[in-house]
Amino acid sequence: MAEATDGKISKQLLKTRSGEFDVESIHSLCLREAGIDDLGCISECLSLERLDLSRNIISKLHKLAGLTNLHTLNLSGNNITSLEGLQALDNLKTLNLAGNLIGSLESLRCLTGLENLQELRLKDVIHSLSNPVCQNVDYRAEMISMFPNLSVLDGERLKGKGSELYAMCRELDRALEACDDEPSIVAPATKWFSDDVLTLQIPRKFQQSNLYDAEEQLKGLLAGCRRTSEEADARLVQLQSEFKS
Repeated sequence: MAEATDGKISKQLLKTRSGEFDVESIHSLCLREAGIDDLGCISECLSLERLDLSRNIISKLHKLAGLTNLHTLNLSGNNITSLEGLQALDNLKTLNLAGNLIGSLESLRCLTGLENLQELRLKDVIHSLSNPVCQNVDYRAEMISMFPNLSVLDGERLKGKGSELYAMCRELDRALEACDDEPSIVAPATKWFSDDVLTLQIPRKFQQSNLYDAEEQLKGLLAGCRRTSEEADARLVQLQSEFKS
């Protein structure tokens, strides 16, 4: 995998990674783990819509300001403290900043003008990536207040299908934590109901309960994940076939 010469993005690197002869024709670009610390001539990719710069050593983002067609940007695992430059990306919808050095909510304020921003990630529990700002006890509430248009924060859906399930999980976590804080009292074994109860059918009203709704939402989410996986596998097979031909 080609890496940036002296840590700087060059036209040759852009062409090698994208397979395009003209940098202005590049729509999607992956420069993951390329040893980049200088964005170089990235601003010449005027048609760029999807950009992955994860796991580099980038600290300054001002050269991204001209990429106004960009809608998906992954900057996870870098050395970013300031987001200056991103405020010009009016079409940005998805932004991943997990695993950087963003220390305050004030550092994020420049993004509040991005009306199309729907998904923002500053913390990735699965990959153990975070930012110092995430340690703030009011972090989540402040983020929701600052970015009212967000539908997904740190991988958690805030609006739309599935948001109720996440809310229920948070309430359950709080309840379990409260139980852990209370002294444990072991009560004598008691029969709380008769054996006849076990033979009763579950009332139809259960199908209208929050638990039932959550179960149905979870099934929907899993089905969506399955479809995405199948589509990805089909696309991979197609790309492999095109590569061999």
